[in-house]
Amino acid sequence: MFERITFNPNVMGGRACIRGMRITVSLVVNLVANGMTTDDILTWEEEGDELLVMGLRLREGIDPTRFATLSGRKIDPRQIAELKKIGFVETLPNGNLRVTDKGWPVLDAVVADLAA
Repeated sequence: MFERITFNPNVMGGRACIRGMRITVSLVVNLVANGMTTDDILTWEEEGDELLVMGLRLREGIDPTRFATLSGRKIDPRQIAELKKIGFVETLPNGNLRVTDKGWPVLDAVVADLAA
């Protein structure tokens, strides 16, 4: 019925949440009721890009499956392979992807390549 609203008893106490995130529907309704406009709210694609920008900076990296769920698009495995080949990203044992020390100076370009 609602593709982007999920209920999971193990997430946020079973309250209605935005798919793939720990953001409750009640929070979004409250934000809108208090003046937030739709221009202030990121699209799913923008959320995915934000996850890339922020997540690649973290030691634990990002989960490509979570990115696909959140943004509605997958990271191209060929792009990952190319960035790995030049040493800008690495895949961790848990499957997460993160930027390497070599990739830090060109992080914006890495994100742009992965988001394409």
